[in-house]
Amino acid sequence: MFTKEDQRSWIKIEVARGRSAQTCFQGLREACGDAALPYRTVARWVKLFREGRDSIQDSCRSGRPHVDNHTIELLASLLDVERRWAARELAAEVGVCHKTVLHILHDILGYRKIAAHWVLHTLSDVQQWQRYAIAQDLLNRYQREGDDFLGRIVTLDELGLARTNHI
Repeated sequence: MFTKEDQRSWIKIEVARGRSAQTCFQGLREACGDAALPYRTVARWVKLFREGRDSIQDSCRSGRPHVDNHTIELLASLLDVERRWAARELAAEVGVCHKTVLHILHDILGYRKIAAHWVLHTLSDVQQWQRYAIAQDLLNRYQREGDDFLGRIVTLDELGLARTNHI
């Protein structure tokens, strides 16, 4: 109904008219109902406007800085060429903190480190369909050939070590 900025504008006008925080809060509750700002927030804005604040916009906050797209693309391209990077090596190469590199790799690009390789953790739609087609093919072969087929399958774990399946 009313945005935070709308409500702050109204609080600013009421403060200019000499109203108290309690009066401002009651007026917002009448106009906005449950969507009204909480009393503590109204009281804080009343105090700020009384101290001379003009803007109704939020102040900039500290916290994790925004990561630019160039850095993300640079890390992705480095991993496309070579997967055996340490986070600190990537950080030195790109010129950002190693924690930022880890944030980008894990949270933005979706990579996980497995056996010293950065591996994309999620499969694309194409990869999912390829996996489905392969599984369907293997199931069809098992139905045709039976347990003999299973005895001929060799699998690799994430370290690249071969394992023979014995039935």
